[in-house]
Amino acid sequence: MTCGLKVIHDGAHPGAVNMQRDAELLSHHQPGDDPVLRIYRWEPAAITIGYNQSLDDFDHAAIEAAGFGLVRRPTGGRAILHAQELTYCIVGTSPGPLFGDSLHACYMKINQALMLFLEELGIAAEISAGESRDEARGMLCFKSAGQHEIRVGRRKIIGSAQRRTGGVFLQHGSILAGPAHTRLPEFVPPQPGTPTVPPEVLARVTTDLSQVLERPLTGADLDVMGHTLAQAFGRSLDLPIC
Repeated sequence: MTCGLKVIHDGAHPGAVNMQRDAELLSHHQPGDDPVLRIYRWEPAAITIGYNQSLDDFDHAAIEAAGFGLVRRPTGGRAILHAQELTYCIVGTSPGPLFGDSLHACYMKINQALMLFLEELGIAAEISAGESRDEARGMLCFKSAGQHEIRVGRRKIIGSAQRRTGGVFLQHGSILAGPAHTRLPEFVPPQPGTPTVPPEVLARVTTDLSQVLERPLTGADLDVMGHTLAQAFGRSLDLPIC
């Protein structure tokens, strides 16, 4: 029986738990099922790497010393340090009438909800037209804004990645809420042929909710914003929340 958009407000968990729960949502989802939106945070902070990246490219000792996790995402894309952020995961049917028949259509449908969420917070945003080919070769997700990603004042604030299989998809998105993500280069040793990215570069090309709203945000603040995010998805998809 169809009930609408299923929403899971899941609080904060370690990286391995978060990625396992998202992978299970994808594996259990069948074409035509109600879409599911999971909203969560990370405790402790964790670095996730894309489906096709190598764990060997990261400094495990430094990550452990910082008290962070390191885990592979079920989606593609590049490395992210999840610390001060609100994260969404949505699974649904594509191709289909709700999310469209292509990767582009699916991203743009989800972006409608994300833009509405930012609008509810009083934030004016734009959707990036995409990065250059050289930027796309980098290892760090937030170094540049890919096509479909959301910026405020030309600085990236939300990064997303999607996986599609068997008529269903999973899309992850990191909504930056503080500057901690800029520490990621500390945990990536220099790679042959790949220029080192200092933290100040990430700080220059990204922004976050606390910076835009001009106030620090606690975990409790982000949990409240999670309900605003869920309502934005429900309105954008024209589905009741259940």
